Amino acid sequence: MSRVIGIDVSTKKIACILLDESTWRDVEFSSKAKTWNLRLDELQEQFWIFLRDKVTDDDYLFIEDIPYVQNAQALIRLVHIVAMCRTLATFFGRKYQYVNNLTWKQRVVGSGRASKDDIAAKARKLYGEEETNHLSQDSLDALLIATYGQVVLKYRQWKHYDSMHEHYEGVLDGLV
Repeated sequence: MSRVIGIDVSTKKIACILLDESTWRDVEFSSKAKTWNLRLDELQEQFWIFLRDKVTDDDYLFIEDIPYVQNAQALIRLVHIVAMCRTLATFFGRKYQYVNNLTWKQRVVGSGRASKDDIAAKARKLYGEEETNHLSQDSLDALLIATYGQVVLKYRQWKHYDSMHEHYEGVLDGLV
């Protein structure tokens, strides 16, 4: 099965979680450049290398869509980061989709308005406290975005069957 990659973006960092069934690893790209243009260039270069070298055609990217922010300048910068992620994914022919932050929080955590503490608690519950303690808040978000992505892909796989019985018949007959 392909890996699911959850991606959480901010104006200074791109957090990615590569989730393969129940094993995962985190990758964060960051920039401390003083100017926005340099920061965007640094993030783009790091993400470019990641997509080229670490992501395969079988993998599926779930990119958190831009959340509502009141600061217009931050919103514009988030648009740039998300657009850059999409452009590079398209360039490399990687499968992706946007994920609304209220949707993944509702489906995975149980509330579309889940707090940072709620997200951390759910990640610990699903993947273990020791395994998730070192993760930044952005990586915790990316982990649960990837978890949401796994569920979406499994649903797509199963929704084509009228029943589980039909699936098992297909398996037994060697059709699936």
